[in-house]
Amino acid sequence: MAPESLSKVFAAQNGTVKASYANFGFIPYGQTIMGMIHHDKNNTYACDEYPDTEIKRIQEQTPFMIAKRGKCSFVQKIRNMENAGVAAGIIIDDRKEDIEHVLMSDDGTGGGIRIPSMLVGKKSGEKLIDWISSVN
Repeated sequence: MAPESLSKVFAAQNGTVKASYANFGFIPYGQTIMGMIHHDKNNTYACDEYPDTEIKRIQEQTPFMIAKRGKCSFVQKIRNMENAGVAAGIIIDDRKEDIEHVLMSDDGTGGGIRIPSMLVGKKSGEKLIDWISSVN
C-alpha cells in the first residue's frame, strides 16, 4: 500500500482494510486496482450529483471516491460517483459492525453501473478520511 504515509495509518492491520463488495456493478475478483482517493467535503454522502468537472484524472492516477453510508441508496451513491468519472467507489459504514457480513445490495436500479464498489468499516473509513484531510 502506498504512499508510505497511508500505509503507516494501517500498519497495525498489516496494511489490510476489510471490505465487502457490492452485488451490482463490476466486481474485480482477482484483480488489483490502484488510484487516488477523493473525498468531497460538500457531498460527504455522495447523494447529490457531482459537477461534470468534479473528478479529473490527476497525473494519470485512477480516481476513487470515498463517501459515508446513509441518506440514499448504495446504487445512487455509486452512480453519482461513476457519472463524475470515478473508477471505484468506497462507502464507509455508519456503524461498527463486521462489514464482511454486510451486503451492499442493489436497489433494483443498479443494472447499468460499470464500476466496482465496496463497503469498508467505520473505523478504517474514518482513518482514510483523516489521512485524505491531512495530505490536502
